[in-house]
Amino acid sequence: MKETKKKTAIYLYPSQVEEIKSLMDQANAKSQSEFVSDAIRFYIGYLQQGKNVDYLAPIIAQAIKEEIRSTEKNISQILFKLAVEAAMLAELQASQIRVPQDQMEQLRRMCSRIVAENNGIITLEKAIKHQQG
Repeated sequence: MKETKKKTAIYLYPSQVEEIKSLMDQANAKSQSEFVSDAIRFYIGYLQQGKNVDYLAPIIAQAIKEEIRSTEKNISQILFKLAVEAAMLAELQASQIRVPQDQMEQLRRMCSRIVAENNGIITLEKAIKHQQG
């Protein structure tokens, strides 16, 4: 059974009314009544929890989880695109050169060592320097 609203008179300071009006979009409220109702629901939840930290902790934790999930998604998409580009470059180069398998394995070991030593930060300048000296 859906609860119906009951009209109630409340007194607010004009500054509070102005703050409500200015924050309605941010609160995703369609009316001042909805804004006040949501605020009351939040405050009741706060009082029922007894402590501000206990009430806000799950909200903060959820917000952090959502931010991490969003960041992970963005990083995964970027890594996928980067892997596609790397595969394209590898295919282009492989079509132009012939390298024996043992040299490929030696190159992989060397590159793995270089990447580990530099924490994955490799520049073209460092590669040229390595090849020339």
